[in-house]
Amino acid sequence: MGSVLPWRFVRLFILVWIVAPLIVYTAVSLSWRQVRISARKGFNIDVGHREQVVSDRSPFPRSADLHDKRNSNLFENQDSKKDAKSATPDGTEASSRVHAFYYPWYAAPSKEGKFLHWNHPILPFWGKPASEQKVVKSHKPPDDIGAQFYPELGPYSSRSQHIIANHMKQMNSAGIGVAVVSWYPHGKADPNGEPSDDVMPLLLNAGHEHGVRIAFHLEPYEPRTAEDVRRDLEYIIDSYGTHPAFYRTKTSADPKARALPVVYAYDSYKIAKDDWRTVLTPGGKSTIRSTKYDCFMIGLVVNKDDLRLLNEAGFDGSYTYFASISFTFGSNPQNWKYLNEVSAKLNMMFIPSVGPGYDDTALRPWNSATTQARDGGRYYSAMIASALEMDVEAISITSFNEWGEGTQIEPAVSYTPSGGGRVYLDYLPLKPDGYLQLTLSELKHFVPARLF
Repeated sequence: MGSVLPWRFVRLFILVWIVAPLIVYTAVSLSWRQVRISARKGFNIDVGHREQVVSDRSPFPRSADLHDKRNSNLFENQDSKKDAKSATPDGTEASSRVHAFYYPWYAAPSKEGKFLHWNHPILPFWGKPASEQKVVKSHKPPDDIGAQFYPELGPYSSRSQHIIANHMKQMNSAGIGVAVVSWYPHGKADPNGEPSDDVMPLLLNAGHEHGVRIAFHLEPYEPRTAEDVRRDLEYIIDSYGTHPAFYRTKTSADPKARALPVVYAYDSYKIAKDDWRTVLTPGGKSTIRSTKYDCFMIGLVVNKDDLRLLNEAGFDGSYTYFASISFTFGSNPQNWKYLNEVSAKLNMMFIPSVGPGYDDTALRPWNSATTQARDGGRYYSAMIASALEMDVEAISITSFNEWGEGTQIEPAVSYTPSGGGRVYLDYLPLKPDGYLQLTLSELKHFVPARLF
């Protein structure tokens, strides 16, 4: 008996102080995730069929009839009163379920006294050792820019209020309700640019004026930890969270539910899963959950197993970003059904990214293997068709104006420099604004039918 009593106390101690808290924490975590994604289930609105003609050369398998089942209002405008300025040319409201990646990193002599990004260097082969990587030369705007297409607005400044207003009008005209803006923390920038956080107020004001809301696309920097991301979210929400164009969405049909900021995290895989958990799970030591800084966090899917890792890390959804089907597992539409089904089982949201093509050979001449021809708009239409064949709450577009990688849908024109030397691609047989028109026509049935 003397040896039994102590073991009873040991078992009781383990049950009360270890097992029970673990069960409670697991239940709370599951309940939290179920509540945040509850709008995925039970709000189905069948709007019927629509047929779409796609070239026989379409790179994706597809069916003739497409269903646009609005199975959730998760990404609808957070305002109960519709803004008249958000109406598109055909009278349809710009959809907060259609997101476009937007880049504010361009500079021009008229505003900054110099070109940035338009003068992007020609990059060395990334397979070489760092010691052998030398920049061959840089492009020399305005005739020679770091892109294979030439913008209708010319090599512009992202700080020009005229340019920004023009961009917001164009996105609205295409039915795009959310601009997902590439963002670095205050004082940081990509290797070929300068800090652009000061552009955000201009974008928010113009977005509000023209019926486009602004979300944030967190860009990677070194070093970046989950704790750094938390500080970035604090800065974003404290600085811009009260602006009427700052995009938030409800994650529940409960009228008392909070509308949360929607935040995309590029290269999310570069931060370890366990590090993310400290910020993105309810029990994390620096958690944002149920705090002022809570967000609907969307991580990048590159490989087949990334969904599981994002789920374990505490993300709410995923996106694929890349516009070339040959780039990653996630960017190939043939894998989207699998990713969407797994996401549903994990109570996560899957947001496929569609694009008009890909060509970064003005920056990386050696990277032609990933070039994706536009095929007169047929590639874009086929990619959108693949996304619409699934029950997805939102679609993201790569991109509105990433000119260096040739994924832009912003208007482009045929251009021949007076001195020769460059031959730019164009959108023919489409007009300069052809991809804006395609976006509107292909996605107009994806506009939300009602608000919470």
